[in-house]
Amino acid sequence: MNGSLKQVKDLIESNKLDEAQQLIQKSLDVDSSSEALYFYLGQIYYRQQKWGEAINAYHKVLELNPDHKEAQSNTEMARNILGYFTPDMFNP
Repeated sequence: MNGSLKQVKDLIESNKLDEAQQLIQKSLDVDSSSEALYFYLGQIYYRQQKWGEAINAYHKVLELNPDHKEAQSNTEMARNILGYFTPDMFNP
C-alpha cells in the first residue's frame, strides 16, 4: 500500500471523511486507474449514506477489477438499502 492509500485509510478510520475525500480526488487527478482509490471513495460515500455515489464508485472499481468481492458486496448492500421500503409505513 503506497503512502497516499495508507493516509486515506487512516483518515477514513479516524472518521475524517472530508479530508480523505479531498486526498482521493487529488490522487485520482494523478492516477485515475486506481481501484483502491475508487473503493475508498465508495466507502466514504457509503458512510455518508450517499448510496448512489457509493454505487457509482463501486461500479468504477468493478470496471477496473470485475472480481473485486468487497465492491460487489457493498454495491449489493447499497442497492438493497435504496430498494428497501416498508409498505406498512405508507399504508397504515
